[in-house]
Amino acid sequence: MNKNRKYALIIILVTNAIIISFLESFIPIPIPIPGVKLGLGNIITMIGIAFLGFKDVLFIVIVRSFVVAVLTRGVMMLAFSLTGGILSAVIMWLLYKKFSSFFSIKGISIAGAIVHSTAQVVVAAMILGQTVVLLYLPILLVSSVVTGLITGSIAELSINEVRKKGVFEDG
Repeated sequence: MNKNRKYALIIILVTNAIIISFLESFIPIPIPIPGVKLGLGNIITMIGIAFLGFKDVLFIVIVRSFVVAVLTRGVMMLAFSLTGGILSAVIMWLLYKKFSSFFSIKGISIAGAIVHSTAQVVVAAMILGQTVVLLYLPILLVSSVVTGLITGSIAELSINEVRKKGVFEDG
């Protein structure tokens, strides 16, 4: 793929990740626990993992996390967003690239959601200096399995469509 096409596709993915994550902030979640969200922006991360290099995926995650934190949750939430986003992207990348014969897209998405939630709770405990925050973890882990499955299902369909249409191929 030529550089200009690659950069254009990365910008499209970043923009879509920002829009999806921003719109997701308006979706009410019936569980009144801080940190529970669908994580729909990870659909775009998974598309990036399937078709782009590691640095490109990190770029998408970092830009999305920064812009969405500034637009919706405030800069203070950036530590949570970046830590969870980067660590989950690393795990999903490794599982997809090295262990995809053992894990489906849905399984990889669930693993990413679990890592994201765990990282955010650990960061919260460190920032607040209170380990009581860790009591949220079991609820967040259960919600991560559900939301990771939903996000992974959509990502799987999206990756298959992108692959069929040859979006990331020169042509």
